[in-house]
Amino acid sequence: MPIHIQTTIFMICMAYLVVHGVIWFALSEQRNIQVWLWCSSGLLSGVAIVFLSMRELFGEFFFVYVGQLFMLAGNMGRCIALRMFLPEPVRPAIVMHATVALAYYVWIVSAYEAGTPYDPLSVMFFGFYAIVCFDYFLAGSRMLPRLQTLGPRLLMIGGLTFCSTLGFKAALVAAGLGADGIYAPGIDQYVMIAGQFVAITLVNIGFLRIFLDLREQRNLETERSLAAAEAQASLLTRHREELQLLLTEREEIIRQLTLSNKTAGMGALVASLAHELNQPLCAIRLNAQLVERKLNDTEVDVQGARKFLDSVIMDNRRAANIITKLRHMFENSDDKHGLIAFDELVRDTLALVEPRALHEGVMLHSSLNSGLKIHGDPTQLQQVILNLLNNSLDALAAKTMDGKSIDVRTENAHERLLLHVTDNGVGIPDDLQPSVFELFKTNKAQGMGVGLWLSRTVINAHRGDMRFQSSAGEGTHFEVALPVH
Repeated sequence: MPIHIQTTIFMICMAYLVVHGVIWFALSEQRNIQVWLWCSSGLLSGVAIVFLSMRELFGEFFFVYVGQLFMLAGNMGRCIALRMFLPEPVRPAIVMHATVALAYYVWIVSAYEAGTPYDPLSVMFFGFYAIVCFDYFLAGSRMLPRLQTLGPRLLMIGGLTFCSTLGFKAALVAAGLGADGIYAPGIDQYVMIAGQFVAITLVNIGFLRIFLDLREQRNLETERSLAAAEAQASLLTRHREELQLLLTEREEIIRQLTLSNKTAGMGALVASLAHELNQPLCAIRLNAQLVERKLNDTEVDVQGARKFLDSVIMDNRRAANIITKLRHMFENSDDKHGLIAFDELVRDTLALVEPRALHEGVMLHSSLNSGLKIHGDPTQLQQVILNLLNNSLDALAAKTMDGKSIDVRTENAHERLLLHVTDNGVGIPDDLQPSVFELFKTNKAQGMGVGLWLSRTVINAHRGDMRFQSSAGEGTHFEVALPVH
């Protein structure tokens, strides 16, 4: 018995066991099913070589039934593990390899049971694996475009080495030029054994390189994704800060426009308010003179002086109320949001325009639903009401007729406060109605085109809405909707 051949075959077995065991140990922390399949399949192939090479010791049963089964399972497992590197589903590869392996197993067992001699069985064995091992080459070539590294190339070289050396062995045995037995020396034996050592080494190094390269590639992609996500998060943060700054600036602009528009809109009221304020001031002066005269009399009329003094106090309170309302109108509201009794806000605004309305012969009618409260900025909301009332007064001033009137009404409709301001003035021309709420759009000679745009902006900021209906020559109806607190 040529012991060197048998020893060499056992060295192939040890190569299977040691190389796959080392890979399994080295990648054990990965807990990866692909690594487990590759390494366990390699160990099965190593055990299969023991049964195949020790035919004389274990007998024909282990050689044909057990050894062949282990070798088929080992080779199929490694081929499937390689297919797991590819992007397509693994199930078709499993079905294909299982079908081919089962067909071969039935074929060689049937041939053995039929009494086929050893050489034809060897040709069947080596020829089959020379064809099947070409799958290593195919897997490597499929991975090469995706992974331009050494791993796929080593896998391709290893697959070709398996195919060429096993095919050479099968060809020489079929031609009757091969070794006479499993342990007999011969060129086919040396080529096959050398090819096994080279191919086993190459395909295992190729598998390891591919696995590590793909893991590194995934890590790089993860790092790039994280970097991109951080950059995106930084960009979003910067945009959010810029947007917040723009919103803050917008609120400041609206606040300043509210004050400016209020100042502009008060022009027509100033004369009426001045007249209204002049009355109590004149009464105070007159009553003060009367009190002084009573006090200068020989007999001081305390009771009469007290009567005139009470009139002074009453007129002073009346003047103070007018001044207070004006001060509230012009005070600088700086984010003074709070709970507002809306009916009181409307009444105060009506009191401001009442002198102008009386002077221009306009009747103010109000029907206010008391108890309705909203959350917001009272200065801005009062400016909206003032804008609507001033617009109605302007529309009525341009119309010569009797019975000029403005109706102001509030109601609660489905948890929404509705403010209705209706006049019977000249109305809004049809061609101007689509642009009523646009900035710098106006049909007034002295207007800036800010009022209604600003009013709707304020109402929208309070989570409300504003709309209107108008007929030229008949009047206009504005409706403001705000959420009830």
